[in-house]
Amino acid sequence: MTKKVAVITGGSSGIGLATARYFLQHGYKVYSLSRRAGDQAKVNHIPCDVSAEEQIEAALKIILQEEGRIDVCIANAGFGISGSLEGTKEQDALRQIDINFHGAMRLAKAALPALRESKGRLIAVSSVAGTIAIPYQSLYSASKAALQSAFLALDNEIKEGGLRALTVLPGDTATPFTDNRVHNISEPSFYREKAAASVDKMSADERKGKHPDTVARVIYRLATRKNPPPQTVVGLSYKFLTLLNKFLPLRLSNWVVGKIYN
Repeated sequence: MTKKVAVITGGSSGIGLATARYFLQHGYKVYSLSRRAGDQAKVNHIPCDVSAEEQIEAALKIILQEEGRIDVCIANAGFGISGSLEGTKEQDALRQIDINFHGAMRLAKAALPALRESKGRLIAVSSVAGTIAIPYQSLYSASKAALQSAFLALDNEIKEGGLRALTVLPGDTATPFTDNRVHNISEPSFYREKAAASVDKMSADERKGKHPDTVARVIYRLATRKNPPPQTVVGLSYKFLTLLNKFLPLRLSNWVVGKIYN
């Protein structure tokens, strides 16, 4: 039997690597698109920067030439910046949105024709921070919120063709993402102590977070389930928090978040 093919961006570490391995264990041929290979035994690596449309298109062309199909495409590449909005340099803000949001959009546009043929799944890794905006991670939260909104609309645009666009929303997860977070170089003095304390709390929570395999299992379930929901929060506690956030008055829920991270 012909193996199904899964493609994932940012598959060199963290959630991406765990997901690549999980699909591999379940009989998929897996291709990782990332700038570096990482520890990817038996995962096919194609060097690719999601900020470059031509690199994504070239990578998918190679996969289609080799395999003739793509069944699952996972937009996972991303990074985080932290610090006050006022202290964020424009070039950092633009790159945050470009990689986390536009990178996923580039992948979607390039992969949709092949996914339409296989009636496959397009899955984006968003974040609970896209639903509950976190201070001193404002641009990261904005990029993930945009991703969720775009994929909700896209899901309705494409589902008549038999394919789906889905998002998965992890909470705190123990990955190299924490140490790779980009901090504001020159934080205004007004924010300096608060921003540092807030980011330290975020980092501590992430290091104590769930193993990335937890997220990988959810992504696999979305890829193989007959009628999955358009958005899936990972973890019971985060499901409760996002549900609570929907029903609390916005003033109250935002005040609570401010108390936690300020």
